[in-house]
Amino acid sequence: ERIVWPYVKKEIQARLQELRQKYDHGIVVLEAAVLLDAEWDDMLNAVWVVTTSAPIAIERLVSNRNFTREEAQKRIEAQEPRRGIGNLQEEVQHGVVTKVIPNTNTEQDLQDALLQALQDPSAWKQ
Repeated sequence: ERIVWPYVKKEIQARLQELRQKYDHGIVVLEAAVLLDAEWDDMLNAVWVVTTSAPIAIERLVSNRNFTREEAQKRIEAQEPRRGIGNLQEEVQHGVVTKVIPNTNTEQDLQDALLQALQDPSAWKQ
């Protein structure tokens, strides 16, 4: 991973530059499970983490992605050592994660929370 990450970061930076040249304003969403581990947060104006409980995550993986319960549990356990998951509070305290958004209810509730965060100045790096 650490061998590939610098090359991926350069590609992301190039794509962000292309978007800046093409559009005067707007928001780019970068979804990357290794974003903090790879230290890509330095090129972003915000880092949001969407959270849910393990039982809800397992249920969603089983029903939406056809995982077995065991596969879902293993996936969740494998993510635990990742920055922003196992140490979320620490990342928030250090200002790396700028917003934590709970995803424990409906998809509409999540969309509403994301729209609120977009307009919340504290959800962005200062």
